[in-house]
Amino acid sequence: MTVAVLELNDQSLSIQAEGGALHTEPGFAQLTASGIETGDRARAIAWQQPQHSYNQYWRQLNQVALPSKQRWARHHADIAFAQLKQLVEMAGSPESLILSVPGSFSEDQLSLVLGLASAIPVQIIAVIDSALASCAEQQAPTLMIELQLQQAVITKLDVTNGTTSISAQEVIPDLGIMQLYNAAARHISDQLIADYRYDPLHTSDGEQLIYDQLPHWLMQLGWEDEISVTLPSPQGELNLVLRKQQIADLLEQRLSGLNVIIKKHAKAALCFSHSAALIPALLPQFADAQLCAQNAGINNCLNLQDKLFNSELQRISTLEVSTKTRAPDKKHRATHLLYQDNAYPLDHPISIHIKDNQLTLVSTIDNRAAFVLVVEGQQLKVLHQQDGLEVQLPSACQPGKTLKIGSQKLRLIEVSNA
Repeated sequence: MTVAVLELNDQSLSIQAEGGALHTEPGFAQLTASGIETGDRARAIAWQQPQHSYNQYWRQLNQVALPSKQRWARHHADIAFAQLKQLVEMAGSPESLILSVPGSFSEDQLSLVLGLASAIPVQIIAVIDSALASCAEQQAPTLMIELQLQQAVITKLDVTNGTTSISAQEVIPDLGIMQLYNAAARHISDQLIADYRYDPLHTSDGEQLIYDQLPHWLMQLGWEDEISVTLPSPQGELNLVLRKQQIADLLEQRLSGLNVIIKKHAKAALCFSHSAALIPALLPQFADAQLCAQNAGINNCLNLQDKLFNSELQRISTLEVSTKTRAPDKKHRATHLLYQDNAYPLDHPISIHIKDNQLTLVSTIDNRAAFVLVVEGQQLKVLHQQDGLEVQLPSACQPGKTLKIGSQKLRLIEVSNA
């Protein structure tokens, strides 16, 4: 029986089958004359064709009629079904699914998802809270922060005698990645108006251009104090400098609700899911927090699937994990990545391009690359991964370990006095 794990976070819906590649796409949809387009292609025209764009159908998953009659969708559930079906097909149409869902999903919404899955058809064999899935190997009380497109979920997890369980959970509405992008986009617009009397957000093409580039720009600012960017406009190429501190100040203004919850659980270790990586990357007060790898929850589900099976399909909020399987605390860490006799330092992100089955590694952040990684603590973290690319990361960033990207293997090494 082929099993895959599907993580239902609409910022980056992710699915991976056993032995397969990770597939991701955002919770965007376009209703077209020929059907429902979802994922990256829908996002690529979302600001150019806003009247046909949808991005709240997972958050507001229901069967309430859409405001206007549509040929291909009666309600949000129809749009979600189209994306769910596409994701399952991308993973090779597995026979069974483990669902990893954020705590914001209501029981009615979960029941609706189960009904959509049965119509594909694919069998759901387990449902687990996504924070618990990502934190299955934690060894101490942890506060997990997850960002969706339009909201955030904060989960407190306790660890007792090898059992990890959810003890508290809160949803912060209107604190999703889109709210952070909107703040950054307005800041960029204000700068361009002041410098060139040009507002890129005044036209649909300008909006699309800004939102297409924002994820890449903000990820770069996680490592650089400022970056220079160039924007096309009717006036020609416009030069703009983005400064990390200015963007960080904007984000900080929108995190008051999050900060209140963090203070309530001050003794818990702070952990950000990959979906919330922007916060510790830009805000120095969170720089030392743990950051989960993009596929951490999926890998844990695949490794622990025997423990997840539940014939009643109740959402799993408690998980017993043997201390032998929990990630050990490693003191020695690799300093470089070795490929074809060249060593690349791991103290800065590495972008990996693939052409003709050969890799090119560059010490920078480039979202055009097939893969971008960096070291956080003792773990290799994925900053960007091309859809469908098969990647196998070691459990810890130790000298002698290997990682596999496509058909190529790279070795982790330690360079003394590097």
